[in-house]
Amino acid sequence: MASEGRMAVGIHRDEPAADSVLHRAYSQLVWGVTDHALCLLDTDGRVVAWNPGAERLTGFPAAEVLGRTFAYDDTPDVSVAALAAARAAGRYETEGWWPRRDGSRFRAQTAIAAIHHGGTLEGFAQIIRDVTPLRDEGGQYEAVALILDLALSTMSQGLCLFDADRKVRLINQRFFEMFAMCGRGDLVGTAIEAIWALVFVGPEADFRDGAALVAGHEALLNRDEAIVATTPDGRAIALVRRSVPGGAFVVTFEDVTRQRQAELEISRLAHHDALTGLPNRTMLWRRLHESAIDGALPAGTALLFLDLDGFKAVNDDLGHQAGDALLRQVAERLGRAAPERGIPARFGGDEFALLLPGGAGELAVSLAEGLLIDLARPYRIEGQRPCHVSASIGIAFAEDGTTPDAMLRQADCALYAAKAAGKAAWRLFTPALESERSEEQRIEQDLHHAAESGQLRIAYQPIIGLAHGAVSAREALLRWTHPERGPVSPKRFIPLAEKSDLIRALGLWVLERACTDAATWPDPARVCVNVSVRQLGDGSLPKAVEEILARTGLHPRRLELEITETVLSNAGTGIVDDLQLLHAMGVRISLDDFGVGFSSLARVRAFPFDRIKIDGSFVRDAVERPDCRAIVGIVSELGRRLGIETVAEGVETPAQLAVVREEGFTEAQGFLFGRPVVVQAPAARAVGA
Repeated sequence: MASEGRMAVGIHRDEPAADSVLHRAYSQLVWGVTDHALCLLDTDGRVVAWNPGAERLTGFPAAEVLGRTFAYDDTPDVSVAALAAARAAGRYETEGWWPRRDGSRFRAQTAIAAIHHGGTLEGFAQIIRDVTPLRDEGGQYEAVALILDLALSTMSQGLCLFDADRKVRLINQRFFEMFAMCGRGDLVGTAIEAIWALVFVGPEADFRDGAALVAGHEALLNRDEAIVATTPDGRAIALVRRSVPGGAFVVTFEDVTRQRQAELEISRLAHHDALTGLPNRTMLWRRLHESAIDGALPAGTALLFLDLDGFKAVNDDLGHQAGDALLRQVAERLGRAAPERGIPARFGGDEFALLLPGGAGELAVSLAEGLLIDLARPYRIEGQRPCHVSASIGIAFAEDGTTPDAMLRQADCALYAAKAAGKAAWRLFTPALESERSEEQRIEQDLHHAAESGQLRIAYQPIIGLAHGAVSAREALLRWTHPERGPVSPKRFIPLAEKSDLIRALGLWVLERACTDAATWPDPARVCVNVSVRQLGDGSLPKAVEEILARTGLHPRRLELEITETVLSNAGTGIVDDLQLLHAMGVRISLDDFGVGFSSLARVRAFPFDRIKIDGSFVRDAVERPDCRAIVGIVSELGRRLGIETVAEGVETPAQLAVVREEGFTEAQGFLFGRPVVVQAPAARAVGA
């Protein structure tokens, strides 16, 4: 057999005598061949010899074939043409379909040689080989190539069809376009290693570079799994392998760079704060868990929780855009302060965090002290006056066995303690803080059920008009008697309610109860109700007050709402609007504890106050300390000039009463006139001149 599947047939012109040894050997050779059909034809094409190989291949026994013409392609004229070509050229080769006795057909490669003796044509020798398996395999490639070329010519992926020897049999146009290889039609027949080198290393790469890459992808490619590889220009290419019968396989190449970038952006957004760009709570939680070993954080890991003080006032007063700008500046300052391995984060709202990995924890306290100073510096926002906020910081350190969840809880507990201590403060977590926080949480939980279970009462303390000595108002003070704890101090439970939305429900309960009681009093005294900053700013309080007054029948001028300087220092436009609505309804507004907060005279002027109550600490010391008496006098003069009534709190002795009278206060309140009493309608009490 010749190369490339072609057949060579040679016929001796001078044959040996029929009885010679050579003739016998020749006959044994011909008739012993079983994998090829060998036959002799006379000059008319009739079969005169038919070997066993021909019987096996066609299914026709020699008895049925001898003496008959056997038409090539089952068409006589084709057979005649083949013999004519062999007669003219001495030899003819062709390929086509041959019939079998059972009606099936096979793909035959045929060689026909003319036999001459002494210049005369004696007949023809014919050799037939079944090439169906070879042509079926080749046909598969051709069919697949045709289908892919037609069906996938417009696909967005590049495509390569590799044969069982891992050589290219087909490359679509998109592949050339993707990798700037237009005109490289010579890639057909190229080994996969060379393709990989061109695509993923570059034109200067050699076979070894591609072989190393293919080896790296081998496990995935053999499992028909998708992988993503990177090209020299940084593109992400998704490779998908699919098997084709016969050992061949198709690999598609899809540029997923944009998709990968979008996925990365989605992942970034999921783990970063959109406003500041800092990692968010999810990312910080993830980093904590990634750094844990067997569930415990390395010793020395530190976590700082930060909460801004006074941010709500900026947001309400200057608007959310200014608030957002301030938060971005806070994030920048926090990022600059973070050490090299520190992870700053924003938890949402005005809450931030700073994670210090193991070994950097000793920096926590000094960082906290520096942050308190840095974050308190003025914030300059375009188009706005300089803004001022401070920060409260809680610090937790990882000890042996500290879990990520425990550290988050401890830092939050320390932050809670820092905020309770006042503004611009930091606190370090201790087990005692956690015990105290747990106790406070139990108190908060009990407070939720206190009103409905009848544990809450209102005590009323009189306020005396100094001009006539009669009760002009009574302040409603909430009291709680717990069935197990006994009396719980307002200084204990009111701040806890202030830190949650519970203060809203309690405030409305007190307001409703106080107005109901005041409507039954025999005198026209006002009822004074304290209002939390949490109750103001969203427009709900004016509506609630209007409904309560209508229900109870209390005249609006007999209701006085007291706000503290804390409300004043956090006041935004929403709070101002609520107070103005209430004042327009006829409700009186009083500023409580004046002198101990951070309010400015400009803010006092901006609010529609009817009264100012000076804090009792100044009144108690006014008899002995000239500076305190001077402050008492200044507040009285301020009220007189602004046309606002003034109330002196904490009057406990006749000497103190004399001072506030002399300084010109219009009203007084304190134990000298009566302690808070839980009664439905406290009797009026006059105080003599």
